[in-house]
Amino acid sequence: MSAACCALGLVVLQPKWQTTRDHYEKEGLEIVFVLDVSISMLAEDVNPNRLQRAKMEISHLVRRLEGDRVGLVVFAARAFSLLPYPTNDYERVFLRVLNMINENYVRFVPYGTNIGNAFILAMDSFSKENARKVMILLTDGEEQIITRSQVAEAVKLLLERRDIVIYVVGIGDPRKASPIPKKDAEANATEYEVNEDGETIYTKPNPAFLREITEMVGGTYQHDATGNELRHIFEQVLEKNKNIVGIKKKTVIKDVYQYFAGAALALLALYFIL
Repeated sequence: MSAACCALGLVVLQPKWQTTRDHYEKEGLEIVFVLDVSISMLAEDVNPNRLQRAKMEISHLVRRLEGDRVGLVVFAARAFSLLPYPTNDYERVFLRVLNMINENYVRFVPYGTNIGNAFILAMDSFSKENARKVMILLTDGEEQIITRSQVAEAVKLLLERRDIVIYVVGIGDPRKASPIPKKDAEANATEYEVNEDGETIYTKPNPAFLREITEMVGGTYQHDATGNELRHIFEQVLEKNKNIVGIKKKTVIKDVYQYFAGAALALLALYFIL
């Protein structure tokens, strides 16, 4: 009984356990996401569709960031910067703007996929601050509206900007063509996009084209046919580009009174049983 009372006394004192851990400080990145919002991104060969899956994985990555700044450029026939400069206000600024990009937005912008224009505008979206700069472009590579002069200009500018690390991520299944659904208010597919002749439009990613463009700008290309690899691809990007700049000792304090409470209850139960 006395042992149980001692344990209860320790519970009242609420003892804590203190230890220290190494906290690795990593340099902050400046990441500009360049997102394809052409109508082919509504295809559902990726669940729930190419665009929504890309948005989901961007959101997941951004919520894990700490001390980094993020920007957002979208492109179809033309590119648009949706943030005036990269921000570290993830929830109130970046994710709120990202969530505005939906099917209605896609159907509002001019059709096409102008990657050259997207590269050029994304370069101008970075700040002048001395931070490691990473560009992540997500696209299916469909419906290209691009001239050789635009490609040449983008390549020239990117090669001059040696401080930008470029990743191009293709999304969508290149093995099959997929229709582009039109949905009603309940998100049910009622019909599919058709061309001027009334024939259903099918979209098929073009990884060969994307690899060619990526090589021209000196970037790294990866393709995700299902959407299941995007998270891993993004994690690799962070791992490769975040350098450790210092180590700090971090004090960790943990309550341990619950262990003594459990011991007291067990001792009391044993006392009454015996």
